[in-house]
Amino acid sequence: MNGLADLFLRAKHWQLFLLLFVFPTVVEFAAIGYVPSRLRSWRDLGAGGLIYLGLMLIYLLCFIAWLWAMGSFLNALQKPAARLKQPLFRVALVYPPIYGIVFFLANLPSKAVLPLHLFAILCLLYCFYFVAKSLATVNKGKQVSSSDYRKYLFLLYFFPIGV
Repeated sequence: MNGLADLFLRAKHWQLFLLLFVFPTVVEFAAIGYVPSRLRSWRDLGAGGLIYLGLMLIYLLCFIAWLWAMGSFLNALQKPAARLKQPLFRVALVYPPIYGIVFFLANLPSKAVLPLHLFAILCLLYCFYFVAKSLATVNKGKQVSSSDYRKYLFLLYFFPIGV
């Protein structure tokens, strides 16, 4: 394990709750007065809006790092025959932050945004699936069915409850 994964894996539940739920909620409420209601491009944000975007990008990277630490660690604990494939998991982790940055910096046509955004959502859902199935497999010690990891998937999807 490296230092970043060790930080997330050894954190207590309340520390993860503060980092992954309280911090972005406070930033969101603080930014209400700074972010204009109608945006044409990221240049319309102003200084407060750019700070808000920077803080939300930090949050997104923390969330992705937490998913990466959980998925990689749990997958390494499994028997080699039961392990899920890591390359797809890594692509699913990398795409949403890259898409988020490109979305705000580039003025993409609206027809291009919908499929890219849906793919980012699919990537995050796959990450939740990967972590949930890895957790269920490690707990059971054998290959699991969808009914075995459904609860973990639900808790990860509503992650403030699941943490």
